[in-house]
Amino acid sequence: MCLITVFSIDKNKQNSAHTITHMPRLIIQKKIGAYTSRVLEGYNSILAYDDNILSFRFSAYGTLILFNIMKSFYSNTPITSEEIANSIDYKFGSRNSILNLIKKAEKNKLITRITSKSDQRQKYIIPTKALINSHEKMINFILNLENKS
Repeated sequence: MCLITVFSIDKNKQNSAHTITHMPRLIIQKKIGAYTSRVLEGYNSILAYDDNILSFRFSAYGTLILFNIMKSFYSNTPITSEEIANSIDYKFGSRNSILNLIKKAEKNKLITRITSKSDQRQKYIIPTKALINSHEKMINFILNLENKS
């Protein structure tokens, strides 16, 4: 872990007060560094072999798609592929790339589409049991890492 701390020394202030001011930040940086290392370890070990999660992990927008689908599922709020595409900034991926990944997820049986009862044009995305299980395995792994800190 690399930790860089920048101090500007003002001759009119005492060093002890300056050190106390930055102490909480150093502790936070160390915790974040340790947490990041464990998450990285998780991604490179157990999560690297789950094909369902890997389908979404090849890009930043893939991870955002996964989290949008799962947030919708757990909050019991229907979501369409258009809503997902509109919620992801173009800097992460083009609209076309996002929609193609969603189609690929459906082809791989990670999601299904359910037609809205009130508007037949709307197709809501629902994760399959396989994706739900993989996502919960990933989240539980990360939460268990967090409890070890």
